[in-house]
Amino acid sequence: MRRIAIVALVAGMFFGGFATPAAGQSAEDEVQAIVNALFDAMRDADSAAVRELFHPEMGKMASSGTRDGVADVGYGAIEGFVEAVGDAEPGAFDERIGPAEIRIDDNLATVFTPYAFHYNGNLSHCGVNVFLIARVGEDWRIVGLADTRRRQGCEEWLK
Repeated sequence: MRRIAIVALVAGMFFGGFATPAAGQSAEDEVQAIVNALFDAMRDADSAAVRELFHPEMGKMASSGTRDGVADVGYGAIEGFVEAVGDAEPGAFDERIGPAEIRIDDNLATVFTPYAFHYNGNLSHCGVNVFLIARVGEDWRIVGLADTRRRQGCEEWLK
């Protein structure tokens, strides 16, 4: 047991710290900070910061929508997303979110928030992000992410 604690401590020193809660923050504030950090890192084109926010075993994210008139879900590799962020020019990816609905029980949180994604200053699409976030040690990590995407009605959606 002591060996596990030491390994966890050493791993935390190398990989942790990015999402460590600030003193006096509520759990809701800590979870919201993870979501905000993701979009800040995207705007900065900082793939290392994006990668740090996801649990190391999370491999895919989902996007739901309609394809050929039929409801469908597509899955994309997190690594592809992380690489795309790193390949972008700073400021090219600008995802703006609306009010978040955050629910927390013990070490598990969900975040449901509308968003509008701008690419190089132009509205690309909008929808809802749904995050599943879990506390791992002292840090919160994204363990699941899904979104919806639409190209019309974005202005109304974010009012």
